[in-house]
Amino acid sequence: MIYYIVYFLTKVVSWLFFPFSTYQTSNIPRKGAFILASNHASYLDPVVLGICSVRRINFMAKIELFKGALGFVLTRLGAFPVKRGEADLGAMKEALKRLKNGRVILIFVEGTRRIGNQPSRAQPGAGFLAMKSGVSVVPVFVQGTDHVLPRGAKFFKRGRVFATFGEPFSVSDASSYEEASGRILDKIYALAPKPF
Repeated sequence: MIYYIVYFLTKVVSWLFFPFSTYQTSNIPRKGAFILASNHASYLDPVVLGICSVRRINFMAKIELFKGALGFVLTRLGAFPVKRGEADLGAMKEALKRLKNGRVILIFVEGTRRIGNQPSRAQPGAGFLAMKSGVSVVPVFVQGTDHVLPRGAKFFKRGRVFATFGEPFSVSDASSYEEASGRILDKIYALAPKPF
């Protein structure tokens, strides 16, 4: 129930402050597990992807957010905690468990928010999940969220947001988690409008 209430309220807020357009949503599998791999420009990104996707998504959020009422809400929205700045095997195991159960996991391949228009270094976590689970990866490029909610801002600026979904692909033949994550990041930024 909480999920649908928040989903509806977020849709209303989006209409007021960040109307969004989606492209190539036919690339999103309608059933089965997959990893939704995105660039990361703003704290608004998981919110936008949650209302843009035709599937309910699960995502990692920093463990500091899981205190009090916010943690209660995040848990019911499909979020689970991750310790940033270290290899959190517990979070990876939880993600693999959810993928095994047919869910969708959203992961930001760069690990943290990008500064400027250039991609950051791909973190190995996305490659690890993709290779260990064997599920397909759907790349998505989100644009405009860093204008609506820029770094350091406490409230929204009005602006349009865009999300472009790429075709599902596999990284099962990658030689390492780092290589797999690099491939995923390349696929994400290949969806970026030119010039970017």
